Amino acid sequence: MGPVMTPDLRQLRAFVAVAEAGSLTAAAGRLHIAQQSLSQQMRALEAQLGVVLLERSPRGVALTVPGEVLLREARPVLARAERAADAVAPRGPRRGGPAP
Repeated sequence: MGPVMTPDLRQLRAFVAVAEAGSLTAAAGRLHIAQQSLSQQMRALEAQLGVVLLERSPRGVALTVPGEVLLREARPVLARAERAADAVAPRGPRRGGPAP
């Protein structure tokens, strides 16, 4: 087995949305994307990581053990990324440009 590719933040956000919603359709609505696109993203993430993250059924999705682990690890990563963006976000009307 080759090296595992690291998921990007977009993939982690989508995965967390699916896990929290318990449904690809509901998560797609929250993310404002097509359900088919989200389903393809989840399958691509599973292939990238080499594990099954979601048990799919007509009633929705349930996390597998690897899915539970990824959810537990993804939440703080996303929170930290948001804090980092907030830390460098401009305060007030000045946008971009060099730091004072």
